[in-house]
Amino acid sequence: MGRRKSRVSLTERLAGYGILALLGVIALWLLFQQAHFNPAVQVALRGEPPGRPLAAGSTPAAGAAFFPEVPGFTPRSPVEGFGPENLSDKINGKAELYLAAGFKEMSCRRFTVDKGGGAHLEVFIYDMGSPANAYAVFSTQRRPGAPDLPLTAHAYSTPNALFFTQGRFYVELVADRSSPALAAQLAVYAKALISRLPQEGEATATAGLFPPEGLRADSVRLSAADTFGLEGFNQVFTAEYAMPGGSATAFMAPRQTPAQAAQEARRYQEFLTANGYRKIEKPGVSEAIQLYELDGSFEIVLLQDRTLAGVHDAPSQEAALELAAKLRQTLKEKP
Repeated sequence: MGRRKSRVSLTERLAGYGILALLGVIALWLLFQQAHFNPAVQVALRGEPPGRPLAAGSTPAAGAAFFPEVPGFTPRSPVEGFGPENLSDKINGKAELYLAAGFKEMSCRRFTVDKGGGAHLEVFIYDMGSPANAYAVFSTQRRPGAPDLPLTAHAYSTPNALFFTQGRFYVELVADRSSPALAAQLAVYAKALISRLPQEGEATATAGLFPPEGLRADSVRLSAADTFGLEGFNQVFTAEYAMPGGSATAFMAPRQTPAQAAQEARRYQEFLTANGYRKIEKPGVSEAIQLYELDGSFEIVLLQDRTLAGVHDAPSQEAALELAAKLRQTLKEKP
């Protein structure tokens, strides 16, 4: 016997039509939202940095003019600019280093290097406000053992990148691969860029700043802020030395006047004492040299005219005093 077909009531039909109509409205709404998708979300989904394109008349527009047109370098993006308020959007994890060193603004652009095997290159131009600030970020991030380049007073390369300072600017050229052909192309672009960067201000002079004996190559740094953890102990040069029994750090902090240097020396000594260091009186050692010790680590505070200098984390009294004597002799010989 056949199965009887059930009847669909008018109410059920109307309810079904209503549901279909509602689904159609939802579909239309979704299509509308997709067509008007939030640009910030689109950027995040593509993984692109949310920089602001440099517009004519805006402050970062000066950075756009520095990027040269070089044959073989095809732009992949417009010039982007970042200020103190959004630098971390571009270089998350490193922004604090630049901000502490006086960062003003950064301009960047991406290229394809035709003669570099189609490598992708990104060029960063940081305006640090002064040559000293530019050298601070350059030296702090310098890769150990990387060879110097004669492009500017401070320049070096790695297998896939090139770094240099020019006046108040710190510049990075970073590619996504390495090859001899690409390295040659990076130098070509760097030279063209250097010719466009302003040259006001002298490069930070580091040659002869520290005594050469035992000095580890490429270890001279400029700490822009809070050196050794002391708040406000800024603009301090440091260098690493191979000493008997281990390594030690020498430091020099040139100041405007002897009084300013003496004031900072007292503050640094108070900082050491507050952190558990004890002062050691050493017969026959000049009063200009103050020796401190904590758990086998030795510190020296040295004053010479308007320079506060010293030794940090030496492995022994002898090593600390030997390095301090070299520092003092170097300072005496300076005009």
